[in-house]
Amino acid sequence: MNLNAANVSALVRLSLTRPREAAGRLLSMNVPDDARWLGFVIVVVLSVLIGQVSVLLMGEEGFQGSMLFMAMFQTSILLGMVVAVQGIGRALGGGGTFPDTLLLVAWLQFVMLVFQLVQIVSLLIVPAVFGMITIVALVFFMWMLTNFIMALHGFTSPVKVFVGIIFSFFAMATVLAILLGMMGFAPGGV
Repeated sequence: MNLNAANVSALVRLSLTRPREAAGRLLSMNVPDDARWLGFVIVVVLSVLIGQVSVLLMGEEGFQGSMLFMAMFQTSILLGMVVAVQGIGRALGGGGTFPDTLLLVAWLQFVMLVFQLVQIVSLLIVPAVFGMITIVALVFFMWMLTNFIMALHGFTSPVKVFVGIIFSFFAMATVLAILLGMMGFAPGGV
């Protein structure tokens, strides 16, 4: 597939309407590993830049740390997602590989950047719909993630995959909270 604006736009639309088919199409492209990593790095950079624009447009201060810190933070979050999707899926009998998971997570993040751009435009034109766009983006994120995991690992039950995502999220959040607490990062007292 040639990566021109029309093909990328069509794949974004397919990801929103028939995400399992979009994931299958992405996986069948046999993208070289170097290109998968490059795509991953590009979406991290775009995420940081678009995130900074969003924060500034909302009238808040920009990132408290450096842009490099935010890029490292975003990279950690997305790589953690890749490892979790691949590792948990494989532990539950799935057949997805790390490179395929990397490709799908990078693409998912790219599609979510489209929502971020829509949010920025809404801040400039109709700020009242910003919250609604955020909710819609979250729904589409969960819809696409569920279907991408099904395509990646060969699972057949969207309900089981969705429940697995929710439980995995809470389990990882609990472990992270415990680790941060052990390192001395606890919420401030009243």
